[in-house]
Amino acid sequence: MAISRRTLVRGLGAGMLGAGALTACGEGGMRRGRRRATTPPPTAEALSEPETPLVIGQIGANYGRMAKFEEAIAVSITMARIDVNARWDGLFGYEVELSDRYVMQEPGEDLTPVIQGMADSGVTCVITSIDEESLIAAMPALVEAGIAVIDVFTSGRDLRQPEVQTANLLVRLSPSDLTMALQYADIALGSTAEKAGPQGTIAYLSEDTLQGRSLLYELEQELVPRNGSVVSQQFYEVGNFGDIAARVKAVMDAPPALLIFNGGAEAAPFLSALYSATLDPGQRPKVEFPKRLAPAATVDFSREQVAEDLVPECLTSATSYEPGAEITKEHQNMMLNLNADFLRTGYAYSQQGYDAFTMACLAAQHALSVEGTALAGAIPAILTGSEACTDYGMCRQVMRTGLEAEETATVAYSGRMGKFELGPEFDARLGELREYTWSEANVLEPGTAKNFEAPE
Repeated sequence: MAISRRTLVRGLGAGMLGAGALTACGEGGMRRGRRRATTPPPTAEALSEPETPLVIGQIGANYGRMAKFEEAIAVSITMARIDVNARWDGLFGYEVELSDRYVMQEPGEDLTPVIQGMADSGVTCVITSIDEESLIAAMPALVEAGIAVIDVFTSGRDLRQPEVQTANLLVRLSPSDLTMALQYADIALGSTAEKAGPQGTIAYLSEDTLQGRSLLYELEQELVPRNGSVVSQQFYEVGNFGDIAARVKAVMDAPPALLIFNGGAEAAPFLSALYSATLDPGQRPKVEFPKRLAPAATVDFSREQVAEDLVPECLTSATSYEPGAEITKEHQNMMLNLNADFLRTGYAYSQQGYDAFTMACLAAQHALSVEGTALAGAIPAILTGSEACTDYGMCRQVMRTGLEAEETATVAYSGRMGKFELGPEFDARLGELREYTWSEANVLEPGTAKNFEAPE
């Protein structure tokens, strides 16, 4: 039986009837000749589904490292809306509404009027995929409007500093810089390679962004107490990598146990030049150390224009990652039905986009509310309940069946991202990420999923 926009009573109707029947026999009723203690009748707590639709906003960015993922995120959110409304009949008897996507075109853009416009149109939850600086600047307006924020992209520590007032409205789905720094530090500190630099040493190259500085900070916090160090660091302006030869020389002057490249597609020509610099006269590497690349550098370079300029095997010691579980056929087909170019550009952060929309809807069902504060507070709960479920229809049915049976029913949603939980600050605590490698011909190999856990 469907429950739609009507009053729900949690688990006490039958109890009230029984209490009335017993009291008709006298004070507390009789049992085996002895008088029972009087129990006051319970009071039913009336719950009702809201008489208003859930309206979700979305803000993306088409510059910097976000640009590579903009289309995939936008498509995945749109497809989640179609699934929720067309396959599973929406929420609370209404279609869930999705506002037009606002896409930032340059850094520093003031989002205050955009957020105010969303609030005026009924938006109580917004899905963001923008940089740390922009989200920090937008939080005061989002808090003022009482809008819950599900961010699929940021990982920097600055968003959790005391001066950034999020009012517990910000949920983040990507592993934090601290989580990734711990993994990188373990690799460097555990190095035993004869041709690599000293154990525990890292060379770091990054776009000069708040996130790039955040990751460096977290690396140093992990390395220094364990007798490790960042032996070289190079920051560069977004979109302007500069002199490749000079950057290669800076790394080769102090070869590390691990190199971290926190940038995008500019990684390939750099790693090609770096590999050439390590070769001896017999074309064998005299220096070898692993490289770890960011999601924006997870590219099949064999299909790119730069392919003919890359030295064979220059990427064989490199590994990159993307947040999320292995891409299922269902998810892949969903994306390709909208744009076959995803075969080349990939699906990074599309699982997060799809799940962000679904999680907002499930949180509303759990809280029986579309208010931003209620949504943000309910999101952790719909990930760790008692009944496992893998899509919106299944999860919502569990909750509604529980209400019909006047019982408490909670769900543990495990969607396109795979198993996922939030920590005390509403950042990713448990989840999955895919690791990628390249062949000798610089072809991107299929990703393999592994678990991650944020340090306590």
